[in-house]
Amino acid sequence: MFETIVKSFPEAPALSVKRNAKWHTLTYKQYFEECKVFGKSLIALGVTPYRSVNIIGFNSPEWVIAFYGSIFGYYLPVGVYTTNGPEAC
Repeated sequence: MFETIVKSFPEAPALSVKRNAKWHTLTYKQYFEECKVFGKSLIALGVTPYRSVNIIGFNSPEWVIAFYGSIFGYYLPVGVYTTNGPEAC
């Protein structure tokens, strides 16, 4: 579905975040490309397919890029709360 949306609306805004009082926006094409880069990076690092990838942080474009990038690389993305201690991870 993601790829279908990217093909249909490549230049439409997909993700926006306000940082230092300025809005930054990624188009669907940019978002998709960033997800692919993240997945390929995990592969290049030698992470075994079908392993979990812990993602810790607050809601942000980087969080969802890591989430979908993990899926693209055949991994299981797992969100970790910033309040979790080592025993929860």
